[in-house]
Amino acid sequence: MKSLSVIEAIDGIKIVEDITVAPGVDTLEGRIGPLLNAARGGAHFIEVPPGAYMDEHAHPTESLIFTVRGQWVLCSSGQRWHMRAGSLFWFGDNVPTGYENPFADPAYLLIFKVDERTPGYDAAMLERVRGIAAHLEEEKTSGAAFSFSELGPEHPARVFADRLFAADGRHAVPFGCGES
Repeated sequence: MKSLSVIEAIDGIKIVEDITVAPGVDTLEGRIGPLLNAARGGAHFIEVPPGAYMDEHAHPTESLIFTVRGQWVLCSSGQRWHMRAGSLFWFGDNVPTGYENPFADPAYLLIFKVDERTPGYDAAMLERVRGIAAHLEEEKTSGAAFSFSELGPEHPARVFADRLFAADGRHAVPFGCGES
């Protein structure tokens, strides 16, 4: 198995040749891990699995999120947008966003943050994500939904997914998201 390699051949240049082999932590939201850090920011990834559903939740700092591959649905304030490979969006500080993947393939997203990165950031991030994973498991135990199969037939995420699939000429949505 390949591992993430950061090339630092000269001062002021860092190169990651293959972001897809980065270490990460599997959570109910998907696989999450660090990629590359700069003095005043960095990038990490999330691979959102097929059938995943994440209710709207806020993060304290803004992000730019780029869809590398796959497709998914962005949700904020009850509105939904179909994101595809090449899509880029920004959210501001404390703006709630949700992530939904009613599609058969995972979506691979790059998240860019502007915040100070100190030595040891990657290890600390992985540890934070492990804590998040445990917290998400507690939320699931308390009844929170993390997949389309857990949503009722009239849930807005399922209704939107049904419309996407109908527009594409399909009559059924995977993961129990619609009627045949």
